[in-house]
Amino acid sequence: MPTRNTTTSSSSTIRTDYGSTTFKISISNDSVNTAAEDNDSASTTTTTATATAVGYQSLPYTSSTNLYARSSLTSRLGKMSIDTMPNSEIRQIHQRIDYFLNVLNQICIGFVTIWMSWMCLRSGLAGTALHAWLVTIGFSFLMAEGVMCLYNHNVLTYNYRRTTKTTIHWVLQALGGACGIAGVLIKCIQKGFSLHSTHGKLGFAALILCCISLLSGLSALYSMRLKQCLSPLLNKSFHNLLGLVTFAVALSAQYYGYTTGFFSRKTPSHDFTILMKVLTLLTLVLSAWGPFKSMMHKMRSIYKHYS
Repeated sequence: MPTRNTTTSSSSTIRTDYGSTTFKISISNDSVNTAAEDNDSASTTTTTATATAVGYQSLPYTSSTNLYARSSLTSRLGKMSIDTMPNSEIRQIHQRIDYFLNVLNQICIGFVTIWMSWMCLRSGLAGTALHAWLVTIGFSFLMAEGVMCLYNHNVLTYNYRRTTKTTIHWVLQALGGACGIAGVLIKCIQKGFSLHSTHGKLGFAALILCCISLLSGLSALYSMRLKQCLSPLLNKSFHNLLGLVTFAVALSAQYYGYTTGFFSRKTPSHDFTILMKVLTLLTLVLSAWGPFKSMMHKMRSIYKHYS
């Protein structure tokens, strides 16, 4: 008489993650062994395996090769995420620092502009007071904001399109340049172009550089139309460099302007003069940081293009 032995193995569970979907595979093996007697005691074994996939969706094909390939891909993607995580965190920290420094710069610009405007308006906009007010509005306020508006981490223009930023840039630079040039000319005419002090020499140099910078800005604005005569990369790089030099000279003249008799008579104390100098230097450094990085990027592009 034939004898039947039935053995049931324990079920196993495999969990595999693919992105945001988790698959749970439950495999159970039911082994049925059947023994039959013949004349020479021959035996035959039959095994039946049943696989059931349970999860968010069923797997159409769950061979060991396919599972191994997907597991390798998952582990590779996980390794890439772990490797890139520190870089993303560092980048976020840098962005937060840039935003903080930009806000600090806006505070410095606002304080200097408001106090100088209040002092000059209280003294009456005539002569030296008019000169001081125009150069402060032109160089320390409008030109500083125009320099920063193209920077990606500027809190006032970071969500604007590039074309909008460009329009704001040249409008602010044109207004700031006009105010600065007018303010310097008023003092030069009043003094008869007598340039003996460091403040006067830097101010006159800022006047000349500002005129050239405005012309180079006009050339950079139409750089694509002038590409037959001059490469747009060289055109914009020259304007970037010249604009930085002009802004640095103008703010340096503003710095030495705090040592003049007009400002000394209006300030409450010597410590306040030091404060204004520090705020002006901070404005120079923080405002020029974005254009400086842009200029270095252009210089590397020029080196790669012409090397």
